[in-house]
Amino acid sequence: MSSEGAWQVASGERVSLASSDGTTTLRGYLWEAKAASKPAPRGIVVLVHGMCEHIERYEGFARTLARAGFAVCGYDQIGHGASADESRWGDIPSRGGADFLVEDVGRMRRLAEDRWGAGVPLFVFGHSMGSFVTLNYVQRHGEGLAGAVICGTGTVGVSKARMGNRVAHLICATRGDNHKSPLLHSMADGAYSKAIPGARTEFDWLSFDRRNVDDYIADPACGFPFSAGGYATLTKLTERACDPACARSIPSGLPLLYIGGAGDPVGDFGKGVRAAADLARSSGVRDVTCTVYEGMRHEILQEADAERVMADVVAWMSRRCGEERA
Repeated sequence: MSSEGAWQVASGERVSLASSDGTTTLRGYLWEAKAASKPAPRGIVVLVHGMCEHIERYEGFARTLARAGFAVCGYDQIGHGASADESRWGDIPSRGGADFLVEDVGRMRRLAEDRWGAGVPLFVFGHSMGSFVTLNYVQRHGEGLAGAVICGTGTVGVSKARMGNRVAHLICATRGDNHKSPLLHSMADGAYSKAIPGARTEFDWLSFDRRNVDDYIADPACGFPFSAGGYATLTKLTERACDPACARSIPSGLPLLYIGGAGDPVGDFGKGVRAAADLARSSGVRDVTCTVYEGMRHEILQEADAERVMADVVAWMSRRCGEERA
């Protein structure tokens, strides 16, 4: 991890925190702008990464946020990156896994508040699977947040999510939580590549930017098989995130920003992103913004024009900090 430009890893090294699962040590980073006087940040952003990737892929975004005066923190979730041995990537327990991922956001939040102050406006930014983790988190613990950004999300029918969860648990019961099931893969993320006509690779659904796709494929800490327990966790998170009864638990005063790519099959090419935002509005959330970006697929922070997305996020958070400057 480099420390170029106007930002640095605050401690000069990774930070560690105990996961709520009682066994995992989560590995992460803290970023903040370089300044001799170390002024208080204008806000804090907790980053929650997606499925089958790791937090270092958010370095560019974290650097942009730090340049704008935000303190940023993020960590590798259970079964991902430096928080797991390579042989255990993708492994998440079927029982309690969803709750562990959600409660770990709170643990990172407390670490950040201890470092930078509980009175600093705090945001949670979740991408893809992290968007569902974030929605689950704000349903339980949204009070006191300055806002949440829901990136690369989608909308799945509750009955469909429950069916997927039952299938995943059945496979866990017969083959074990750590079994890598081609069936579950084909039912979930494996279907996205089929939605891209003339795809060059099985991961073209991630991005129009070929370099990003190739970098993802070349990264051993990305694109690994997800376990049956992982899919049980994912479907439970999705079920809760898309359930109107659960959505009504989001604090009505919590600002929410939904962002996604118009070419993203996860978000049903924009329709699922808008439906997720509409669910929040219909559940009583008063401040809901939704932006779907043309010419972008799933990883809008990795597209060639990602700086436009990042600038929009900075501007949105700045306004929720009581500021107008971007």
